[in-house]
Amino acid sequence: MKQIGTFWGVGVGPGDPELMTLKAWRVLAEVDWIFCPAESAQRTGFAARIAASSGVAAAKICPLTLCMSRQGGAAQQAYRRAAETITAELRQGRSAAWITEGDPLFYSTFSCIADEVRRLCPEVPINIVPGVTSVQAAAARTGLTLARLHEALAVLPASYGLERLPGLLQSCATVALLKVQSSIEPLLTQLADLPSDIHAFYLEKVGTNEECLTTDLHSLRGRKLPYFSLILLRRGDSAGAVGAEIEP
Repeated sequence: MKQIGTFWGVGVGPGDPELMTLKAWRVLAEVDWIFCPAESAQRTGFAARIAASSGVAAAKICPLTLCMSRQGGAAQQAYRRAAETITAELRQGRSAAWITEGDPLFYSTFSCIADEVRRLCPEVPINIVPGVTSVQAAAARTGLTLARLHEALAVLPASYGLERLPGLLQSCATVALLKVQSSIEPLLTQLADLPSDIHAFYLEKVGTNEECLTTDLHSLRGRKLPYFSLILLRRGDSAGAVGAEIEP
C-alpha cells in the first residue's frame, strides 16, 4: 500500500515574488504537484502567476476551476471536485500544494479545499506555510502602523457588514476593508463623514507593477476597481505615504 502524500497549503504573498518566504519557495520546489484556483478554463489565477514568476516550475502547476459564487451549494461542489483531484494524487503517494495569494488561512480558498480533502482522506498529513497578506503589504507600502500596545485592529471584506464600520472605527485604531470594488459607492458615501482624525488610504494590486495608492478617495467615484483592492483607515497618527497616485 502506497504511503499517503503530504498536502501543503502555501501562501505566496500579495504579488511581489520577493515576498514569498524561503520555506514557501522550498516546498513548491519539492512537491510533485502545485494546485491553484483558475480564473477561467484558459487562464491561471493570480497565485500561479506569482509562483511562476519566482522560478517555480510551471509544468507542475495545475489550475482547477472553482465557483466564486456566493451560492454555497455551487461553491461547495466545486471545492469537492477540486479535492477529489488532489486526493487522487495524494493516494498515489505524490505530494501536492494548494497555493494562495497572501496567506492560506486569511480569506483563502485553502480552508475550504483542506476541509474537503480531510473528509475524503482523513489520514492525509496537512501542513501550512504562512504568507504575507495584502493588509501587511499595504501597511508597509504606506508606512501606516496597523496596531501598537493596547490597540485593536479590524479586518473585514467591504461586501459584508458595512453597517458595523462606524462602531469599528470607534473601537479599533485601524480598520482594513478588503475587496472594496463591489461596494465602493456606498462605502465612499459612508466614508464622506469620517472624523478629521481618520486617515484613509486606497491601494490596489499591492506588490505588483500595477500597484496604485491614493489618499484621495473621491477620485474613486465612477471608476471600475480591480478585485485586489483595499482601503486602510487609521485613527490618530499617520505616516506620510508615497505612492503612484491613481489618475482620475
